[in-house]
Amino acid sequence: MKNMNTVLFKKLLFIVFILVPFCVKSNNSSVVYDDPRKGVNVSELYKVYINGNSSEEVVVFKNECNKYYKGMPGERKNDDKPLTKFKGRSIHWGHFAFDGKVEVCVKFSKDISNEKVNIYPSRFNVGVNKVDNHTISFVLEKQGQYSVEVGEDGYKEGLLLFADPIEHDIPKDLKEWTVIEEADASFISKCSTNDSSWYFKKGVHNIGVCKVPQHVKNIYLEPGAWVYGAFIMDGKSCSDVKIYGRGVLSGAKLHLRESHMVEAKNGADGITVDGIVISDYSFFAIRLLGSNNNVSWTKIVGGWIYNCDGIAAYANSKIKNCFIWANDDNIKIYRDNIIVEDIVCWQLDNGAIFQLNWSNSQARNCIVRNVDIIRAEWDSDRANNGIISCRNAGGVDENFIFENVYTDTPVSHIFRLSPLGDKEQVINNFIFRNWDIKIDNLKGKRNYIEGTSEKNEITGLFFDRFKVNGIKLDENNFDEILKVSMKNCARVYCK
Repeated sequence: MKNMNTVLFKKLLFIVFILVPFCVKSNNSSVVYDDPRKGVNVSELYKVYINGNSSEEVVVFKNECNKYYKGMPGERKNDDKPLTKFKGRSIHWGHFAFDGKVEVCVKFSKDISNEKVNIYPSRFNVGVNKVDNHTISFVLEKQGQYSVEVGEDGYKEGLLLFADPIEHDIPKDLKEWTVIEEADASFISKCSTNDSSWYFKKGVHNIGVCKVPQHVKNIYLEPGAWVYGAFIMDGKSCSDVKIYGRGVLSGAKLHLRESHMVEAKNGADGITVDGIVISDYSFFAIRLLGSNNNVSWTKIVGGWIYNCDGIAAYANSKIKNCFIWANDDNIKIYRDNIIVEDIVCWQLDNGAIFQLNWSNSQARNCIVRNVDIIRAEWDSDRANNGIISCRNAGGVDENFIFENVYTDTPVSHIFRLSPLGDKEQVINNFIFRNWDIKIDNLKGKRNYIEGTSEKNEITGLFFDRFKVNGIKLDENNFDEILKVSMKNCARVYCK
């Protein structure tokens, strides 16, 4: 009996110390966010779970194209065009957090057994396993923003998954915070002027256009907080405000263009926006006109009309690890020393991925790197479209580096460096390094690289490992591959 117990004990030790490590995912963790529900539009097309656990369900929200009617509040000329073009379109999205790696399971409302499933950005090579006629699974090993599309037109009701890093700066001692529950527009009057921090609890809030008081420096949106409204920092005394968390800021209850969603102006510098989702917007999502701003892990989704710009953050600002859906310029680079990196973009039919100038802007020494363009739905090559556009003359763009830029689906064109107007525009010293771009040549669009005059040519354009449809550009095939209109442009260099 004693010998038998000894044998069993040794077997048990073998199981505990040898087999268990192979059954447990070590050093991995994941978080699904709370569900605000109450009146919030959720998807009927998708169910998402992580780690094969039905209790870890990711809430999938739904954003639909606005229904157009003449005289709608905030309407501008031509609003009928995008709202007619995108009528019936929707985008569905969910967000969660993980470290290490995570298994994701997506269940579709329709049979997908004969459909191809794509997960973008494609350069991350996320492999898809079809579980059954309605379900797929895949593993993510990198935090970021992903698009799941089924079939050729799947993007018209596509699924976006925002996979965040685990939060490490959650407020702990709420005695030092003003805790806000189900707020309306009168909530500010109930807050103490001695409190510098607001904590929006999970649930639905409707605050309208909130002018942030100068004494408030921290605004935290708890996971599961759904805040209808906008935050405006106006004046130097409203500098150094941090808006962060894993909640949602929605413009769905604002009139069209009633407000930018997050705006800093008139000397408000040093604004941080981190981790939140900005949805249902109809003007700029983020417009930071001061300097030294930081925008990171912010997801922007669900703007359908013109003037739905993504992010503008002025001098000495950094924009990192963001997802931007826009129907105007995705990112505006209008001032010096701006860094943009690790960005995923979805462009509708209006605006540029990177807009360099509209009116007298001056930007020098800017760096853009690691950009994935899921799709750009341009139907024209008008002057404000393109991956890079300089719309109007009258400013300076000098010493730029654009590197590691990729498209997942074919775009119609790349360059609209052809500033309009009777002013001069300086465009000098641009390096385009390691691009891999797909172009749909059947759309017949051209690229434009045109300086404003013979006396003010575009100079210093360097193309290093720049590929279009798999073909590397060189000085012999440049015109043919790009189908480019060039004038008032000095020699272009290819490597």
